[in-house]
Amino acid sequence: MKRTVLALTVLTLAACAPGLAPPQAAGPRYDLLIQNRCTGANQSVYLYINNRYFGLVRGSRTFTELRPGFYDLRAVGTGNDPETFTRQLNLTRDSVWTLCL
Repeated sequence: MKRTVLALTVLTLAACAPGLAPPQAAGPRYDLLIQNRCTGANQSVYLYINNRYFGLVRGSRTFTELRPGFYDLRAVGTGNDPETFTRQLNLTRDSVWTLCL
C-alpha cells in the first residue's frame, strides 16, 4: 500500500514538473524596423507603441518578437519645434516604418 501511494505521488509530481510539461505554442512573432531619416528637431524621436514608451530612435532600431495584431505607432521629435509622426499598423509580417522620406 505504501509503495502504491509513493508511486502515485511520484507520478503526480512528475506530471506537474515544468520541464516535463509539453511546450506551449509561442505563435508567430514579427520584427518592426523603425528607420529615422529625419534631421534637425526630429533627428531623434521618442517612440510609443500603443501609447507605451518604447525608447529613443536615432537612425534605425529594430523591435523584435512582436505578436501579430494592430499597433498604434507614434514618434515624437526630441528637439525644438518637433513633429509628431503616427501610423496604424496591422502586423502580419516583418515591417518597416520610415520617417522623413
